[in-house]
Amino acid sequence: MGTEVARQFRAAGLEVIGTARTADPAAGVLALDITAPQQVHTLLRETRPDVVIHCAALTNVDACEQQPELAYRVNAFGTELIAAQCQQRGVVCVYISTDYVFDGAKGAPYHEYDAPNPISVYGRSKWAGEQAVQALCPRHYIVRVAWLYGAHRPTFPHTVLAQARAGKSPVAIVDQIGSPTYVVDIAERLLPLLQTECYGIYHLTNTEPVSRYEFAQAILQAAGYSIEPTPLTMADWRVPAPRPAYSALISWRLAWAGVPPMPSWRDALQRFLAEHRQV
Repeated sequence: MGTEVARQFRAAGLEVIGTARTADPAAGVLALDITAPQQVHTLLRETRPDVVIHCAALTNVDACEQQPELAYRVNAFGTELIAAQCQQRGVVCVYISTDYVFDGAKGAPYHEYDAPNPISVYGRSKWAGEQAVQALCPRHYIVRVAWLYGAHRPTFPHTVLAQARAGKSPVAIVDQIGSPTYVVDIAERLLPLLQTECYGIYHLTNTEPVSRYEFAQAILQAAGYSIEPTPLTMADWRVPAPRPAYSALISWRLAWAGVPPMPSWRDALQRFLAEHRQV
């Protein structure tokens, strides 16, 4: 997602300074460990940004469950450092969060005013990051996203199609409902959102709830495969971290801020496959 945001913001004529754990001067990327206070202080002092879009996170849900101290160090402490420096320097902070701050018990899509109740270390560490941003930097946007996919790294559609090409039936969960989201659609709405100065929490996901199984079916059909996914239930999916069974998101605040709505996941998937035929 960070790569796509940088691409679109540069295309709009903005100066973008990217960061990663390893520097890439040719790509305009500086080295940064967000959990190192002095590095965060120095980077913001020297680059003097107007906006920080904080996409960095430990997103491996099972790794977070197995290494909770690391999860909180990256997702909470790193976010605290960034938010505090943004406030000190008058910088707008954009924090990318997750649908996993919800427990999935509602059984309907969550809007921005629903109360978080995370059930995993990953979700709790990201929720701690949200709370830090709210407490430390009033000029903020907390942007919750979900089930991301795009061209810049392997994601669920890549896995489904790779297995189909190998003649295998992709395994997909039948009873986990969420909001698969194309990173291009998020990046397209971040810039107009930033221009509103309507600070607060926003849900930026493609619309219409869908199960992992139904999403896999749609990927295969759109790519021209006759293979059906292999169904698996969450109860039979043996993983260390619990997942919310229903974490689909909807946005109320995006329309109120005057930003164009997110398209449906079906529309997004068709564009993704058309634009990236090598997937």
